[in-house]
Amino acid sequence: MKRMMRIIVKCLMVIVLLLCVAATWFYLGVWIPQKTISNSVQWGLGKEHVPDEKIRDACHKILRNWLAGDHDTFIILGHVGNKDSIPILIHALKWQNWQHKKDMEAGEGVVCTYSHCRESLEKLTGMNFGYDYDVWKNWWQQTGRHLPFDEEKGTLVLPEKEE
Repeated sequence: MKRMMRIIVKCLMVIVLLLCVAATWFYLGVWIPQKTISNSVQWGLGKEHVPDEKIRDACHKILRNWLAGDHDTFIILGHVGNKDSIPILIHALKWQNWQHKKDMEAGEGVVCTYSHCRESLEKLTGMNFGYDYDVWKNWWQQTGRHLPFDEEKGTLVLPEKEE
């Protein structure tokens, strides 16, 4: 009987520990970044001015976790994103595509976040590959990641086309 009690207590301790880890992950990876974005006065959402770097970092965390709401995140990254934002947006385009197909099959129409993700990619890269994740991914790996980023303009510096 004592052995059974020890096993039950150990199982409960493991469950409590896992719940604490999950709660910490949610708090640091989802809750705090969402609050950072919502407290940003420059987006008309909150009370305090939050530096672009802090907003960008919060957006990156939100998109890496993909469980959090991402509508405003895509729009905001189109304004404050940098070169590090591009592969995150490309990856997000992949799971947005999955969600978009699922919603279309259910007859729910187009998911606007899918468009916001693509629009931010286009703004930050100066490229237009539509919604094709594979094309974006291949372009990024072969070309895009090697290009410099103009922080002032908020876009990659594309090579001049020869005429």
